[in-house]
Amino acid sequence: MKTFLTLLAAMTSLSAYTLVGVHATCATCPPSAGDLALATRCVDNNGITICNYEKAGITSRHCYYNNKGEFQKGSSPLCKSNVQTTTCPSLCG
Repeated sequence: MKTFLTLLAAMTSLSAYTLVGVHATCATCPPSAGDLALATRCVDNNGITICNYEKAGITSRHCYYNNKGEFQKGSSPLCKSNVQTTTCPSLCG
């Protein structure tokens, strides 16, 4: 029983730690991609940061980065290959 309670306490502590995002690291979106301005930034369930760039009258472009700030497949050619990291933004909805 003591082992179970210890395990339960550890899991609860880790869950709270994760919810606060203390150790979560995500890519920082550059303020622009070409002549498009950053419109939104969020992170998906896999930890991929999605940067959405827009300009009036122009279709938006997306940049995808992993938690190390590395360019991911499916990104627009306008995206930087590597970016800085910071704490994670809200989940994409």
